Formats: sequence, structure tokens, C-alpha cells
Amino acid sequence: MGIYQQKQVICAGTFGHTESMAFEWANAFPAWFQATPPERIGLHGEYDYHGLQKRVEAQYNRHFSPLELDQVAVSQRGRVVILQGVVRDRAMLRQLVDLAKQVEGTFRVETNWVTCESEQDALLAV
Repeated sequence: MGIYQQKQVICAGTFGHTESMAFEWANAFPAWFQATPPERIGLHGEYDYHGLQKRVEAQYNRHFSPLELDQVAVSQRGRVVILQGVVRDRAMLRQLVDLAKQVEGTFRVETNWVTCESEQDALLAV
């Protein structure tokens, strides 16, 4: 009998019944590990891998017209909301960041890939 088979026999003998194993497995992890992370909760409370992104987009749609958000893209990386595109001005960008931070599950908002129309116009005028 090889060493791998010996370890299998030893481990198999320690577990016993599968019913008690399921109970122990449920208690092996803390409650926060068994619950759905807040960034993975969808619009209606279901599990959704892109849930945070969808909830931030819904928040934006309640506060802005579709034309204002036409050039803005929202994505997520875990609990980080990433904004990309072109916004009207810095005030709108600040408002977008504030609204995203209000959504449960948001840890940080990245705006590295956002430009403002007003600043682009000023650069073109020079």
C-alpha cells in the first residue's frame, strides 16, 4: 500500500457518516463567508456577478437623463466602481462619484479614464 493510499484510508476512517459531515461543513465557516457579498447582489436581491455595476447604473438613471450618461461607462472590479468616458464637467463627475459611493457594496470609485467636455474644449481653444 502506497503512502497516498494510507492517507486516504486514515482520512476516510475519521469522517464516519456523511450526514454529520454536512453539519460540520456548515459550521466550519463564519456567517459572513456563507452570505452573498454586497458587491454581488443584483437589482432584485438575487446573486449577480455584476450586481454592483447594475445597481450603480440604476442609481445614475434615476438622477440623470440618458443623454447625459450616453458617453459614460460603468464597470466593477470587486467592490471598486470604475467610471470611463466623457462627462459634461467636474461637477457632474463629483455627483457621479457621490452617487456611486451611496450604493451598498462600493468601497472606492476610480475615475482615471474620465475626461470632462469643458476641459477638452479649453484645450482645443488654445
